[in-house]
Amino acid sequence: MSPTRKVLITGAGTGIGRALAIEAAQKGFDLILVGRTSATLEETRSKCETQNPYCIVADVTSAEGRALIANAVGETLDILINNAGTLSVGHLTDMADSDLERMTTTNLVAPMALTRDLLPALRASNGRLVNIGSVFGDIAYPFFAGYSATKFGLRGFSDAMRRELSGDGIGVTYIAPRATRTA
Repeated sequence: MSPTRKVLITGAGTGIGRALAIEAAQKGFDLILVGRTSATLEETRSKCETQNPYCIVADVTSAEGRALIANAVGETLDILINNAGTLSVGHLTDMADSDLERMTTTNLVAPMALTRDLLPALRASNGRLVNIGSVFGDIAYPFFAGYSATKFGLRGFSDAMRRELSGDGIGVTYIAPRATRTA
């Protein structure tokens, strides 16, 4: 029997993150679930019947949150799934600076910083980096200009990391789902 593989999922409290956690639990992965809200993480944990996930309440947009995550990961990590994201929609002229900053920080800067922080653990296990983007990272859509820009950026980051890590044994995957039923 092969050793259990460890996967970390950000934004694991709801939506795609929760679905990924449930599937990974069914496949026998050791889970590290990250989210900003304890209650939603606990709900996800309760749905992962075959495993007992380790839950971390942390904000991936803060250095302190990422340090908590890195400490929990330890020396090896098989799969990092950067799934946490946020969305603001409407006319760009109606978007506050805080909306644009929140989307950019959550959807783009945080995955880059967390990847940087966890690269040693991914290298140690010849792991895989998975970035959850959006079809709006391929098709710019009206009223989603800021969101589309962040997802285009995440797609570019993924392509660049695939090339940068090509000799390191770390795989890179970018996933661009369409509409998803989530809060």
